[in-house]
Amino acid sequence: MQRTIEIADFELPRGAVSIQQLMAMPRSVWDHLRSEITRRRQTDPAHPIARCRLCKGPIFIRAHFADGEHAPVFAHYPESPTDCPWYQGVNLKPDDARAAQYQGHQESALHRWLCETIAEVLGKDPRCQLVTVETYRRPAIAARGRFPDVYAELDGLGKFAIEVQLSKPFAPEIIARHLHYEAEGVALLWVFRELPPELPQGFHDVITLQRGNVFLFDDAALAASIAQGKLVLTALLETDRGGFLKPRQASLDDLDRSTGRAVFIEDRRSDRLLEYCRLGREKWWEAFREAPPSDFDFPFSEPCFHRAWDSIKGFVPALSPWKRECWSTQFMRGDQHFAELAAILFSIARTAATAKDRVYVTRYTGEGALVAMLNAKLSSQFFAPYASLIETMLRAGPARDRLDRASLKTAFAKAAAMAEQVKSGHPVWAGAARLFPEVFDGLRRAELDDLGRLPGWAGGAEQPT
Repeated sequence: MQRTIEIADFELPRGAVSIQQLMAMPRSVWDHLRSEITRRRQTDPAHPIARCRLCKGPIFIRAHFADGEHAPVFAHYPESPTDCPWYQGVNLKPDDARAAQYQGHQESALHRWLCETIAEVLGKDPRCQLVTVETYRRPAIAARGRFPDVYAELDGLGKFAIEVQLSKPFAPEIIARHLHYEAEGVALLWVFRELPPELPQGFHDVITLQRGNVFLFDDAALAASIAQGKLVLTALLETDRGGFLKPRQASLDDLDRSTGRAVFIEDRRSDRLLEYCRLGREKWWEAFREAPPSDFDFPFSEPCFHRAWDSIKGFVPALSPWKRECWSTQFMRGDQHFAELAAILFSIARTAATAKDRVYVTRYTGEGALVAMLNAKLSSQFFAPYASLIETMLRAGPARDRLDRASLKTAFAKAAAMAEQVKSGHPVWAGAARLFPEVFDGLRRAELDDLGRLPGWAGGAEQPT
């Protein structure tokens, strides 16, 4: 029976990920994890992102192809202990895999023709100052140079390395090239001739780095390039369901180079992730706008909060039995109790986003309102169990400076001593993670941070959304 790594321990904020969690992830999520593991392997192999729970050896995500699709599994790197109970055996080395794939022939006639044709149409562009095919590029920063399939410098656009890929590329090679060209200030563009019906994992790796964008140099792109006197590619952009939008034509002028990591027309992955975050709290923002607590004695019984509760329990079904337990053990309306806790979290988020104290759960206003509200709520036996959760929310963003206030330090300490703390895995924590995945969902928080898209209120550089 094939052994498998049951649990991987990732660097925080990701934390532990079981094989069941991995296999249940959307493809875009585990593709990103796979790329980040390989990126760290290239830049700092002594400090891997993920380790096997049993042997602590470094691991990666292997794409296992079966029944027409890829399934992610954890696998040990070669230096991991071979006596680990979860060790699966020796992996094929990248160089050996590459030799087996090419069977000793590194280039085909079609590959050579594509490279030369792309270089020729680039040369027709009046802005083109330099174009070469498979020529060694002396590095400006890196220890060694590269042989890009096509290299071009265009006045006003910059430097481009174009890799023409007909067979499946390997993850270490993909990441190594991205790191090299990123350091050199060269935009790396992967170009395919066509997309096969069943994409190799290497194609998925490229699409992940290009944020859900595919570029083809097909017959239509060639005809458009000749007609326009510059390089034109056929671009395919991912849909939310994993397919692609109708093909469109794009030139180098249309590319977004702002991230440094890769080029694309539209970031189809990050925008989708941010939309997921926004939808989780949409009904709650509506409720706070419709029924501000300052105008009601008991605002959380208002119909707008019923709609918000229905929304969150739809995302987190475990909140329904928790609500019944609240009533049977504490004679407390769980939905209204959760709404009040949500108001505390939304108060922190709003204050962090605007740099002005704004609370939704008490009548405190003005400077100092957030700390006054937190002091009052943490002293209550009903909210003391959530001190750790509230502190996590506060510590994540720019409102963390409130943690230096002596009164709040005392309030958190007393609350922690008063009650056992709700932790990850509890239905309320899961509810908070759906409302604010940028803080409580380690996988999504890390992905947004990796890509420079973590909102400012959550501690990132992006403006609040």
